[in-house]
Amino acid sequence: MDYIFNRCSIRKFKDEPLKDDEIQKILKAAFSAPSARDLRPWQFIVIQNKETLEKLSTVSPYASFLKDASMGMIVCADTNINPSLDYCQQDCAAATENMLIEANALSIGSCWLGVYPREERYLKVNEIMKLPKGIFPLWMIAFGYSDQKAVVKNKWDESKIHYEKYKKNLLNQDALI
Repeated sequence: MDYIFNRCSIRKFKDEPLKDDEIQKILKAAFSAPSARDLRPWQFIVIQNKETLEKLSTVSPYASFLKDASMGMIVCADTNINPSLDYCQQDCAAATENMLIEANALSIGSCWLGVYPREERYLKVNEIMKLPKGIFPLWMIAFGYSDQKAVVKNKWDESKIHYEKYKKNLLNQDALI
């Protein structure tokens, strides 16, 4: 469980390629995720080419560090397998979380970068990657050996736990207005 509790986003990477067996372990973790009706409507595009990573780093103002990652990955929904983009997102999110945890277990830093639902972002990824019909880019992930001090936060928040029924938290009452 420590790999879950100690995982944090890493945005600064050493200039060192990942090992092939590490990449395979990360991908194997993705394929171990649950999915609705076991359809597994995901497609993963692994990118190590620095020129492509540079282009993808311009997709979002928050993706600039992708150009310095050892590897980028585009997680795509395959709507040819499951036409419901909503369910595809749930399945792909489970696969993504597995990859982030496995990367941490391998001492590899990672950071999840949003693409969907921002139209300008997913259209730019489509343009760069020339994706076929039905393959929809949801997000990207940067991977690499960390070149920053990891800042792990305690994210436990008992105010978000409700037993048997939802109870309004009086401490956060103003947040609901």
